[in-house]
Amino acid sequence: MPNQSRQDFKSPLKRLLGRYYGLAGVIVFLVGILLRLTALGKVGFFWDATKDIGTFLAVAVAIPFFYEKLIKSEERELFLTELEDLLNTKFPDYKAGFKLYESGRPSISEKVDILLRAKYEVVNLGISHRSFVGYFEQRPSREFKEPILELLRKGVVFKYIFLDPDCEITKQYAQDRGELELNNRIRVSLNAVKALQTEFDKLGLPGKFEIYISSSYPYMSATCIDGTEAKGQMLISPYLHGIKRAEVPHFEISKAEHEVMFETYWKSISEIIANSHRF
Repeated sequence: MPNQSRQDFKSPLKRLLGRYYGLAGVIVFLVGILLRLTALGKVGFFWDATKDIGTFLAVAVAIPFFYEKLIKSEERELFLTELEDLLNTKFPDYKAGFKLYESGRPSISEKVDILLRAKYEVVNLGISHRSFVGYFEQRPSREFKEPILELLRKGVVFKYIFLDPDCEITKQYAQDRGELELNNRIRVSLNAVKALQTEFDKLGLPGKFEIYISSSYPYMSATCIDGTEAKGQMLISPYLHGIKRAEVPHFEISKAEHEVMFETYWKSISEIIANSHRF
């Protein structure tokens, strides 16, 4: 049969079926209820099967049918979108577990979303923290500085761990990467964060900045949110040879769903902090 003939045949058939589709759904639902009521209070394999069939017809067949046919597709989409937004707002960790940023460093808005989950502490492990300093110096205050101030007002403590610009590991790493000015860049970032620390201390906020210097190579950059808490979360990016740090894939894990993995990384970060000194 030619394609056009098939379409001419199917169109009235669809209209005919659609006309009685609603009636069919009602009948299936009523049959399911009737079977449940008939088997109510009766025992035996036959009646158990009857109840199960009735439940299947009423719930598994009829209710999805009504949802599909009686709610317009646009309204369904709007409902599902609003439901997801509500869950994200009220329960931001309801689907936490593992998230991959395959193309590299998260955007500033994504980074802020992660930081705003903090209740007690944010630990940032890295080498020079140039991107962090850049967020303060090159972006509007509303994008990064104001959210940080909001967290400081809530009493969140920020710990920033820098690689010691004068240690031998820094020199070797700089030579290996071809970044001969790395030690100077670390010093510039250290002084910038120190200035921020002084600025925020003058405000007398409950939260504060703490700056640490480590002579241990970190092997990764990491932002850890409430690492000692049950709902801790962590953003991690390993340092890869020959790849720009901003282009290395990042991944985000939650302590609740990946406790062993989380605790392993947290132990490493804690060891680095323990062997660091305050700046």
